[in-house]
Amino acid sequence: MLGRRLCVAIPDTVLEERDALRDKTAKLGVMARACSIYGVDVIQVFRDDGRRGEPTLMRKVLEYLETPQYLRRRLYPLDETLRYAGLLPPLRIPSHKPKVPIERLAVGDFREGVTNADGTVDVGLDKNPRLREKVPAGRRVTLRVVSTAPLTAEVVDRERVNEYWGYAVETATAAEVFADRRFALKVATSRYGNSFQSAVAALRDAARKASTLKLVFGSPSRGLFEIVGPDLPARADFVVNLYPDQHVETVRTEEAIFAGLGLMNLLII
Repeated sequence: MLGRRLCVAIPDTVLEERDALRDKTAKLGVMARACSIYGVDVIQVFRDDGRRGEPTLMRKVLEYLETPQYLRRRLYPLDETLRYAGLLPPLRIPSHKPKVPIERLAVGDFREGVTNADGTVDVGLDKNPRLREKVPAGRRVTLRVVSTAPLTAEVVDRERVNEYWGYAVETATAAEVFADRRFALKVATSRYGNSFQSAVAALRDAARKASTLKLVFGSPSRGLFEIVGPDLPARADFVVNLYPDQHVETVRTEEAIFAGLGLMNLLII
């Protein structure tokens, strides 16, 4: 959904039906893939005050996956939380650029990097570009090549990149998710919401007018009405049931994310 800022909000209890770290890691990998396929800019992990969540694990795994492979060893030392990171699916998003010969770099190219103490940046190449400005060492930055001889780059906001560049991960409360003014259209998903079919006309009209959109999902054991309360319809612009005719007892969060993003994508194009 390039050109439209998109957010997915999920409770910190989405892993509650998984006991093993391996299974939790795999589930987060599926959710990260879904968000990357549809160009999600922000993943918000919000507190479900009625349960014990795992926001630290969720944030670390999601951020690790979004980090280009050539930077992961620099930014993520050995950690028990990432024991099964090798099983995660590659996102293959544009910011995960492969190693290329220096002569193939061009002015205007973008890459992700980590700053070094000597004023250069590790961008996964045989030669590190030098930065125009001073930035503390160990910081992840988005770079634009400004010269190839000598190899020089500048730090830029990722919004300047003209293609999908990955997602940021944030933590929040449920109240903050719905009070967030950065996203004009907020769509909550619930089995007790209006059927997608009945809401599709109004939802299509609202989605096409909005430049910023947020989809909010519940957890395996507690939907948004249980987490947020009965005033959920007053906080969200729409409350929709993505599976009004579902034939299973529960729909997993990762399945709901795929469905919600896919349906919204169809409405917008």
